[in-house]
Amino acid sequence: MDVLLANSSFTTEFGQFIREIEQFIREFGQFIREFGQFIREFGQFIREIERFIREFERFIREIEQFIREIERFIREFGRFIRKTI
Repeated sequence: MDVLLANSSFTTEFGQFIREIEQFIREFGQFIREFGQFIREFGQFIREIERFIREFERFIREIEQFIREIERFIREFGRFIRKTI
C-alpha cells in the first residue's frame, strides 16, 4: 500500500512539475512574442529616424543652394552697380 501511495504522490508531483513546465513555456512564448513586437517597433523607429535624417539632409542642401543663389545675385548686382556708376 505504501508503494501505491508513494507512486501516487510521485505521479501527482510529476504532473504538477509538467504543468509548471507547460506554464513556463507559455509565458516564455508570450515573452518571445512581445520581444518580437518590440524589435519590429524599434526597427520602425530606426527607419523613421533614417527618413528624418534624409529629409534634414535634403533641407540642408536646399539651404546651401539658396545661399549660392543669394551669393550669385549679390555678385551680379555688384556688377550692375559698377557698370551703371
